[in-house]
Amino acid sequence: MATEVWFRNPKNYIRELAEIGAGNIAWDRGVLAKSRIEPGVHADLHFSPAVDFRLLCIGEQGSAEIRRGYTLNAPYAVYPTWSYGDSLEMLEELIATPVGEDPDVYGDTSLPPDERPVKGQEHRVVVTHVPPSGTAIGKRFVRIVAELQKDYPECIIHYHGVYSWRVAFGFGFGAADVDARITAQKGSVTLPNGKVMRYERTLEFKPWLDLLNVQYQDLKVPRNRCMYNIKSALWAGENYLENVKFRIGGKKDLPPSALNASHSPTQNHLTRNLPVQSGDKVFCDTCSLVNVCKYYREGAVCSVPGTEVSVFAKMFGSRDPDTIINGLGRLLEKQADRLEGAMDSESEFDELDPQVTNIMNSLFANGVKLAKLLKPELGGKGTQVGVFVQNGRPVAAGTPSQLMAGVVAELEAQGVAREDITPEMIKNILGGDQEEIQQRAVSETIDV
Repeated sequence: MATEVWFRNPKNYIRELAEIGAGNIAWDRGVLAKSRIEPGVHADLHFSPAVDFRLLCIGEQGSAEIRRGYTLNAPYAVYPTWSYGDSLEMLEELIATPVGEDPDVYGDTSLPPDERPVKGQEHRVVVTHVPPSGTAIGKRFVRIVAELQKDYPECIIHYHGVYSWRVAFGFGFGAADVDARITAQKGSVTLPNGKVMRYERTLEFKPWLDLLNVQYQDLKVPRNRCMYNIKSALWAGENYLENVKFRIGGKKDLPPSALNASHSPTQNHLTRNLPVQSGDKVFCDTCSLVNVCKYYREGAVCSVPGTEVSVFAKMFGSRDPDTIINGLGRLLEKQADRLEGAMDSESEFDELDPQVTNIMNSLFANGVKLAKLLKPELGGKGTQVGVFVQNGRPVAAGTPSQLMAGVVAELEAQGVAREDITPEMIKNILGGDQEEIQQRAVSETIDV
């Protein structure tokens, strides 16, 4: 699924957007007011008549869209806007109900034009003031919104205010906005695969420069780095969730619309062949093939066909490790329930059932895979991984200390400070309802 790419608050890089012809702009209303920018006039001054720009003016009162011939006093559309801290029930209701089809909403003349939806407008909901994606709360929240997008594909969920390509384009959102200048002004670029690096290091990833028809020496100039980031985001919006065997090299100075066509697929997902090391092909960021793999995505699990985790990625429709781990954990819980039921039946009839052994073996194998995802170092030689069932839940561990370390890490990932961890919490992790624990952790930060 492609994600619409919008560029956020381009006060200082509107010329670069205009040169490339990238006309989707997301303005924070506060930035417009503070900088005294009239968005339509501003865009008309910079974009050629050939560019059909779209300007999204985002505020808690609603997100008004302006196109050529429209103004804030007479917008093209006004989309409902949900802010983090509002109830999740409200968010789901907005996503489930197109306001452009509800006459009670678009016909409410008590609202000013820039806050009132327009009859027949597309079904879009803007999600804003999101928590930082690097925090435990942020990681949980982005998965919640991603699930809502899957459940309501007819709605374009616009995830506002992120910086990471992984978050913007790796979760299947209908739309997202990014800042193309912030890394450029600091001497870095964001590759189409989501990796942020100093421009001096980009020669190590030269195929990702060739992909966008950019020369290394061009990146010495901040303006060119910004333009690279713009092209990078446009490519990521179309291809981030796909396994693209792009061709290295190609014609130079092509417009963004021709980039994909100019790099017809090849047969190899590697730019050059390197030997596979122990522990490779699980997590992209820890793989020794990171520099040469076209399927690399920042923070993702391996999607190379035939690898163990690629099966899980396809099964759960995501390369996000946390999404896969949560989904696999739920499957293992169901498998553990089946095992306990089979063992009870075995005891009742005092007869060994071969199916019990099959379930146990399957549970063990899948538990080991889950353990490797939770702690990649468990895949190394000499580490003994055991899987057992306690209170109906599969638990993977090597030694008691490893088990306890895993429990503490899980609680910390849920936002609990280490000094606040109690024996009751540890008991809940080992024997409680994990879904209930996660819901409680989220509800502490989201008013539901």
